[in-house]
Amino acid sequence: MALFSFKHSVRTFSEKRTADARRAEHGQTAAHLRYITRKQAARCVLRERLAGKSDAETAILAEKEAAKRKGRVCERFILALPVEATPDQREALVKEFCETLTKGVAGYVAAIHDMTGNDITNPHAHVVAFDVQVKTGGRGRPRSTLGMARKKAVETTAAQWATIHNRMMDGWGYGSDSHISHLSFAARGIDRIPQIHEGAASRKIAERGDKIKPKADWHHIDAGHSRAEANAVIREINAMKDMEHEQAERNNRLGRHNDDDGVQRGDRSANVRAHGSGTGRSAGKPAPPFSSTEPVGKGLRRDECATDANAPAMPPPFLTRPASTEDSPFPFDRRFRRRCGFRWVYRELVMLRDSLRARLSRRSRGGRQEPDTGPLPIMRPFQRTQSDQHLR
Repeated sequence: MALFSFKHSVRTFSEKRTADARRAEHGQTAAHLRYITRKQAARCVLRERLAGKSDAETAILAEKEAAKRKGRVCERFILALPVEATPDQREALVKEFCETLTKGVAGYVAAIHDMTGNDITNPHAHVVAFDVQVKTGGRGRPRSTLGMARKKAVETTAAQWATIHNRMMDGWGYGSDSHISHLSFAARGIDRIPQIHEGAASRKIAERGDKIKPKADWHHIDAGHSRAEANAVIREINAMKDMEHEQAERNNRLGRHNDDDGVQRGDRSANVRAHGSGTGRSAGKPAPPFSSTEPVGKGLRRDECATDANAPAMPPPFLTRPASTEDSPFPFDRRFRRRCGFRWVYRELVMLRDSLRARLSRRSRGGRQEPDTGPLPIMRPFQRTQSDQHLR
């Protein structure tokens, strides 16, 4: 089954960068290209329209040009590739994405990792694209070919990758099971919490049975717990959410006992014929005033009713519900997050898990059915803030 994973990063000489992690340094690009194209990991390397004769020369030229105009050096991507696809099909997917991204003008280097170690079960591709500034003929600044600095550019590129992936996988006959989506669970209406990326090194440490040493600087975020421990809590929460939805579906099947019994259905039909349809009108009696189909206000003087008789009926005030804002299971956290800029990831997970446990326990205790207050709100996907990146 295909997995959607799309990561974008950039290195820039601009003084307006929003984070120090995006700061470019001379020699940095060449080192990254050596890493992703090393023979021990890269089965296939694609190179197109590079400015230099080698990767190192291309990196030097790109950094000099970016430093001169104080802009971006390159755009970096990591794409998860389908496990079920063949090596040639993965190569075709990466090439199609790169050509779409660069519009057949900009250069790129793409390395496919799928032949050793953890890469066999988690195939992926590293893409480094070098932008080309095209003069428009006017007095304005040259136009970027990649356009990754524009608003919503990352989201648009992720959608392009999902579209290319699904179209080509369908053409190879894999079907809808191999489809991916760039949308989050919340955007698709799925009441699940996405798991956190752990990393191959972290999983190897867990497999050896070693304990990851927590960092004191981030104890107020992860409470001394690793990403693997957080994912264990997430899996438990998702399982309880599935149980909650199954219980809600069973409890909301109105009239299921009578509908399953033909005798009771016949008795109910005879009762309706004898006493009316349940709208307030009995057999052989006139309809009550409140069941009249005439529009409200008809026949009244203009000064008694200013409402148009042909206008749609409006619900009474006591039946209208005010527009409510998005609920959160932890109201304090929203205020705290606005002030400090990060979220208490592990604490939120534990609180939500305990709330679900108590809720399911109350519903199942003694077989008693309690009134349903609706499912818990959908947790938003984790924001990739600077603080969240240090959650181990």
